[in-house]
Amino acid sequence: MSLLKNRSPSRAASRTALAAALLGLCCSSAMAEEAAADAPTLTGHVDLVSRYILRGITSTYGPGAPLGNSGADAPESNKPALQWGADWLSPSGIYLGYFGSMINYSYQRLGESYTDRGITDFQSNKSIENDLYGGYNGKIGDFGYIVGMTGYIYLNGKHANALETKLGVSYGDFALNAQTLLQDVVWGNKGDTYWTLNYTKPLPYSLTFTGSLGYYSYAKNGKYLGDTDTATGVACGPNQGFAVNACMDGHGPVGGAFRHLILGVTQPIFATGASWGLQGILGGKNRFGVSQKNQLVASLSYGF
Repeated sequence: MSLLKNRSPSRAASRTALAAALLGLCCSSAMAEEAAADAPTLTGHVDLVSRYILRGITSTYGPGAPLGNSGADAPESNKPALQWGADWLSPSGIYLGYFGSMINYSYQRLGESYTDRGITDFQSNKSIENDLYGGYNGKIGDFGYIVGMTGYIYLNGKHANALETKLGVSYGDFALNAQTLLQDVVWGNKGDTYWTLNYTKPLPYSLTFTGSLGYYSYAKNGKYLGDTDTATGVACGPNQGFAVNACMDGHGPVGGAFRHLILGVTQPIFATGASWGLQGILGGKNRFGVSQKNQLVASLSYGF
């Protein structure tokens, strides 16, 4: 989402300068360009998205009928949301980054409802997602690899903060990644693994095409999601699933499911630093096997 800007120092020389002076200028410029190439890069971005859809879940995270944002259900925001972030990249391959986003319900109220079943208002104390990530990008021959970790921290959140590992390989325009959750939280179970096969291709007119095929391997049962109300110790009935604060009619948990196919294009808006994007999401199924609707998402971004 960020735009990388490569800057190299300009060079100027007088036609009447001595040859030695010209040689000195050229050498110093070459050294400056090499130093610039070896320097870490820091970029940032601010984005406005028409909806915030997390990993292809457009309709519901739960086992039954969608509850909407008023019920602390998908998507993360069903209205335009502001997002932002920054990325630092070292020529050595080490990377650090931050991503933030508005969410249109409260992870704090959702977490509190695990023990306080009287909570029905999930619109007060709305949350802000903060992702801190880092790792290493390396290369072996024509193949690239990545080893990293992400920490999810929610402002106005409870039972929502977690760590997730990331392992990936890439070749040419393709990248295969696996991200594994390390804790039980209200949005996932320890051991859940998100698999993505991504494809990126530059197109004419400065367009960039991206495709992302997603699959989830689910740990069926955790503290907040599964087939048993872990707060009361009561097992859910047939064709029911437990989602944070209740056993709900619909479906029980599954061990894995196709999550999404996302096809998108982005394009710079002249030389302004801004860009527009459009994604088409072909919905798959959530952790309870509930099918997700297809969705279009538009974005407007500014990189610096």
